[in-house]
Amino acid sequence: MKIWTNDHVFNYSWETVVQSQWRKYPNPHNTAVLGTDVLDRYVSQDGRLHSHRIITSDWGLAPWVQTLIGANRETRGYEYSIVDPVKKTMEMTSTNLTFCNFVSMKERIIYSQHPEDSSKTAMTSEMMVTVRNVPLTSYMESIILSTVSNNATKGRKAMEWVVDKFENESKSITDYLDKLKLEVLDLKHLVAD
Repeated sequence: MKIWTNDHVFNYSWETVVQSQWRKYPNPHNTAVLGTDVLDRYVSQDGRLHSHRIITSDWGLAPWVQTLIGANRETRGYEYSIVDPVKKTMEMTSTNLTFCNFVSMKERIIYSQHPEDSSKTAMTSEMMVTVRNVPLTSYMESIILSTVSNNATKGRKAMEWVVDKFENESKSITDYLDKLKLEVLDLKHLVAD
């Protein structure tokens, strides 16, 4: 088993990052994620949002690897998340469903309001990888963790992209509503005359 950890601070509020997390896919930075499907989503009595999703990805496996393990490129993972608006935390845990006879990948990501600056969001992530039933398990675990590390960088860039897109969409809507409001006022004055 090998473990990879990572910490990062986003220069956006917790609310913005969490809203953007739900809109993260598709994006041009990590194109491997093909889709997300919500299995169940509810708000518990304590006000926390619970979500169960299936994530479909293309791991981009080489044809010889596909032949070796007898699988295609499309893979699935299970994600469970809890958003706590009072504590300002979002905890996501995920595990792979595909290739689980050979590889166990368990990921945990926590987004929380930065303790020293409420305009920022702290992210901590951890990935545990265990390879079994194949030769060179330690080597394979290292390769997978290297890929995870590269994908983490893509994930941060994707989050920045989504936040920028979200803010631009919001600004466009606000600008449009302001323009509409002025037009309504002009019409009111025209009708009054």
